[in-house]
Amino acid sequence: MGLKFIESKNLDLEIKRDNLYFEERLDTSSDWIEKRTGIKTRFFTELDTEEMTKKLVKNFKSDIENLDLIICASFSTKRRMPSLSSIARETIGANENVLCLDINLACAGFSAALILAEKYLEKGRKALIFACEKISDYMDFSDRSTAILFGDGAAGVIVEKNEKLFISDTKSLNHENTLNLYEGETITMEGKKVYRFAVEEVPKSLKKLMCESDLKPDEIDKIILHQANYRIINSVLKNLEIDEDKSFSNLDVYGNTSAATIPIVIAENFEKIKDGEILLMSGFGAGLSVVSILMEC
Repeated sequence: MGLKFIESKNLDLEIKRDNLYFEERLDTSSDWIEKRTGIKTRFFTELDTEEMTKKLVKNFKSDIENLDLIICASFSTKRRMPSLSSIARETIGANENVLCLDINLACAGFSAALILAEKYLEKGRKALIFACEKISDYMDFSDRSTAILFGDGAAGVIVEKNEKLFISDTKSLNHENTLNLYEGETITMEGKKVYRFAVEEVPKSLKKLMCESDLKPDEIDKIILHQANYRIINSVLKNLEIDEDKSFSNLDVYGNTSAATIPIVIAENFEKIKDGEILLMSGFGAGLSVVSILMEC
């Protein structure tokens, strides 16, 4: 059993910052940021996550009054109750029997939400799965190691349960204090540990899925990786022996938007993902967690 993407939307944000913004404020340069991360710009917003959610879900055109499930992936909402998924339901006027829940798995949250939807839905039934992150609320703009990396973002998909191929692999490893966020504080990160974790564990996870489905690298049509760092993305592709032209990426434009990176990529490339194609996805980050999916579109 699997999932079909019915519709996908991305929320346009109002504040765009290029690397020169940080060059003027930190001991860094635009060239250094781009060479180290692949990031050229990122977006911020003055909206809170509730306002972002409302604007995003209003963009969907599908008949979604009878959804069975709404999941929002977010670590950055400041409103504890009600959930952003419940706010989404009320905004779009979905039926009152829909199950609404938010999950926090940081950068792996959207992939995890897709797995939950695939397990929960019955054939032919639909879910709204979205991510909403306002990371700027938790950034230390004087910390060069983190400030240059992150952006705000929100995007989502409508999915329908079908009978196509859908398998997943999940890992929850020791966090080693590599990525932390405490109440009232800002994000801290040990970049070298995160990099080592990603380039070692993500290929293992994806190779496991390819082995289970008896698929070779040239049989993978598309791959979408969490947009954390271009060196991580390139390392994973090289390890898997998957051509770079099969990888959808927009890291240079949006930076790392945590759980929102993969749905933003899907929204921007929705028309390029064809029925019957084999798609690999992997979200990875705080936890430390890896959540990977191999699916037939």
